[in-house]
Amino acid sequence: MNSVIQGDPVRHRTDRWTGIVAETPSALANHAWVNLDSSSDPYPQMVLLTDLEEPAE
Repeated sequence: MNSVIQGDPVRHRTDRWTGIVAETPSALANHAWVNLDSSSDPYPQMVLLTDLEEPAE
């Protein structure tokens, strides 16, 4: 994915976990902060945009 906005559902390209984008990254950012669906951790993880894709419907 090249661009995401806060609230977008995403899936990790290789690990296959899903999550929600925690905040909209700047236009120059190469990463996004993502809240993982499977985690009880209240803090989002930093994930490279190239590792994210839209989840299958």
